Amino acid sequence: MKIFLRQLISLTFANMKARYRKTIAGFIWVILNPIILYSVQSVVFRKILRIDVPDYALFLMGGLLPWIFITNTLEMSIPYLYNSHNLLRGFRINPFLLILCQVLDNFFNFIVAFLVILIPVTLFSTYTHSAFYLLPLPILVLLIGIASISSLASLMNVFYRDTKFVLTFVLNIMYFITPIFYPVEFVPEKYRWVIDLNPLFYLIEAFRNAVYGYSPELFWPALAKAALVSTGLAVISYLYWSRRKNDLYYYI
Repeated sequence: MKIFLRQLISLTFANMKARYRKTIAGFIWVILNPIILYSVQSVVFRKILRIDVPDYALFLMGGLLPWIFITNTLEMSIPYLYNSHNLLRGFRINPFLLILCQVLDNFFNFIVAFLVILIPVTLFSTYTHSAFYLLPLPILVLLIGIASISSLASLMNVFYRDTKFVLTFVLNIMYFITPIFYPVEFVPEKYRWVIDLNPLFYLIEAFRNAVYGYSPELFWPALAKAALVSTGLAVISYLYWSRRKNDLYYYI
């Protein structure tokens, strides 16, 4: 276990250094994207489309930032195993470590971007229904869920090269059918079943309930559902890896 953790930390730092090498602003470029995207959407949906939600900036932050973390992590992780074929063939290294270091790299960027946005938003906000001290719980569940999806999708991409394109297409559609920039109450009752079938909704909703509209009656059931979804994703990923990991080196 100690060797695994040591390798994970080393690979994560090496991956971060490689990303920022030969860049002028380095780390700033990484966190600038979610900050700009959040700022633009906050203005468009609140001022132009006039979505009537109190303290909309805080509401949007609770949904959009975890979504950006999910999509960025998947986009970077899916081709990573196949693109690392020289590394996997040349060294005795656990392929799951490569995916996990990508997830942790993006997770660090997510946390920094979240704090950068959170500070000014809360300073100028009078909203009191937040429970930021509970955020580590949904963040941990979110991290486990995305690590599971990323490892599953990355291994599938080795065998089925269309995985990246299919998942990108699905994510583009899911952005609009996941209550990210609008409340779930805006969805008519007859279409709520679409939301209920969306696993990413549960991972995001637990996070949002701690940031916006917190109440124990909403937060703890949302966290329990998110933990159940995350556990299910982890089990599916583990079973697929157990069945196909030995075939990995024949396809890379």
